[in-house]
Amino acid sequence: MDMRERRSVENLVLAIVRTELANRRTLLSYLNTSIALFVSGAGLLKLSGSQWLEWVGIALMPISVAVAVIGIVDYRILRRSIEAEKQRAAADDTGT
Repeated sequence: MDMRERRSVENLVLAIVRTELANRRTLLSYLNTSIALFVSGAGLLKLSGSQWLEWVGIALMPISVAVAVIGIVDYRILRRSIEAEKQRAAADDTGT
């Protein structure tokens, strides 16, 4: 393997690592948003005196669960794609 091919493989490996880290950050952002929505909903339920705000609080709680589920599903789908790309890169690196 010449220097140019080796650099290309190294760049691909680094790109995969960056994608993995970005995927984790995205999952954490989904979970952070989910927690914020849930806490906001609980706060509205506990502290509001208005019936309308209590309904908003009730609505925010299942929305927060949905955001968490969407984030986890998205993370798992992208993780499988990244793993497939890793295997493809490893096969290209060995010359198979």
